[in-house]
Amino acid sequence: MKNATFKFTKASVSSVRIGSPRTQAVGICTVIATAFLLTGGAVAPALAAAPSSTFRFTLPGGAAILYGNAANPQAPLPQRAWKQAVFHFPTGATFSLLPRAGERQTGGTQMEPPSDSNISPSGDYVVIGRIESGSVSSGPGQAESDSSREYCSAIEIRTGCITADQTGEICGAGWQVGQRARWGTDDQTRLMLKSDRPSASRLLHFISAGQPPRALIDGDSGADNLLRCDPPSSANREIYRKIAASFRAAGAQSDAGLIEAALANEDGGTADTPAPTAVESGHRAIVSVPKASLYTAPDDAHASQAYLVRNDAVTILKQSPAGWAYVDYVNSSGKHLLRWIKTDQLAIEP
Repeated sequence: MKNATFKFTKASVSSVRIGSPRTQAVGICTVIATAFLLTGGAVAPALAAAPSSTFRFTLPGGAAILYGNAANPQAPLPQRAWKQAVFHFPTGATFSLLPRAGERQTGGTQMEPPSDSNISPSGDYVVIGRIESGSVSSGPGQAESDSSREYCSAIEIRTGCITADQTGEICGAGWQVGQRARWGTDDQTRLMLKSDRPSASRLLHFISAGQPPRALIDGDSGADNLLRCDPPSSANREIYRKIAASFRAAGAQSDAGLIEAALANEDGGTADTPAPTAVESGHRAIVSVPKASLYTAPDDAHASQAYLVRNDAVTILKQSPAGWAYVDYVNSSGKHLLRWIKTDQLAIEP
């Protein structure tokens, strides 16, 4: 896991070590010899004319990762490192791998070029690599030095759950030929796919033991990832409510809001949800139509009497299912209203 403190600066192209020993040995970031798009092992000629500023890496089941903002734009397309990466579900829902939820820029972080060898033989998982570059400090009063480190994240393709975020030797293990989903040894597979997988009960256990909620949720790749890995249900609803309360007490208002929005959705959108006192981060948007109806659930049958008007500002807490957004609207008296709205009635603020 991460054991150095990075003060991120803008990374240079030279820090993208495509030819490092790890990538040479394993092929996790194999340089692809021809400039076509990968489709989980198949060529997609129809996509060959895609804009060179993006790279669509197609995954089994209709999912994909769309890469953008190349760090080395003059390199051949399949050899480029990327500063943006968005995971696309077959339903049209998306979430950002880089920058992650709540972050506005990538700093010294770059995604390595993808390869079909990243995908498990079973088609259930994909492992993606990245490089984090910056100034490293070994402790208070110690001199800083420029450094870069390689990390790897394992993603369950069906759910989008980031099951683990690792660094070091484990990233070079690779998928084992003839095995459905075995990353290196049995112990390494357990670390990548199972033992570190975020769950509500696991998180609450660590919070109850006195560990800081902010650091814990960052280690789980954010509250949005926790919800993808362990969706709210009747079995964990109370656990999530305790987690949300802990986040609010720690000042992590955006993380608390995401969980409360998910709980309201799991309840059918009719339950009263504790109102956020502030929103730290999240996408801001304004209403772009004269009158936008608000809904208690993401379908036309659950329209409420509440509505917003043009130029009303909201914070988007969730964008799923396709065509819908769960938003937080704060009125002039400071009261929060959490409701669903159709995304075609919103304009995302820059």
